[in-house]
Amino acid sequence: MNLPSIRVLARTHSRALAFLLLSACSSAPDPDLVPDQPVRLAPTMAPVRNGDCAEARRRAGAQVDLAVDRLPRPRAIVPPPLPVRSMPAAVRTAKYNAVKITVLIDTLGRPVMPTFAVVTSTHPWLGASVRSAVAKWKFEPAELAGCKVPRQFEWGATSGSRAR
Repeated sequence: MNLPSIRVLARTHSRALAFLLLSACSSAPDPDLVPDQPVRLAPTMAPVRNGDCAEARRRAGAQVDLAVDRLPRPRAIVPPPLPVRSMPAAVRTAKYNAVKITVLIDTLGRPVMPTFAVVTSTHPWLGASVRSAVAKWKFEPAELAGCKVPRQFEWGATSGSRAR
């Protein structure tokens, strides 16, 4: 090939390359990224009016972790959740222990034990001990807009420090 024909070939290839680059960078949107219909946002829920207990209970029943005015709390932690006297040696000598539970508290302040769940536990005895204690506890129920509502109760305890 002679020099003029190489220049013509290079010019042709550069024009083709420029065309490909410009078409790839065009402003036409990707058809997969454009929604077929406009996006609709759900309307935000208005706060519950004070004293509207039917609405407060409806919302709390639909969402157990609903933001409430007052969370449920135990009136007294009796019996203790982790009695030292009956604690197994494996738990007593462990460098780290942890237990976390959740349970639904009804509007009368009683734990709904079928909803009891051990989220984390480093020893089976910890979860079993907390379960038997929580079943006997009395609670102040959660409140929303001045009304008692069912709400998830979370409790946890740790001792020692984790190995790094």
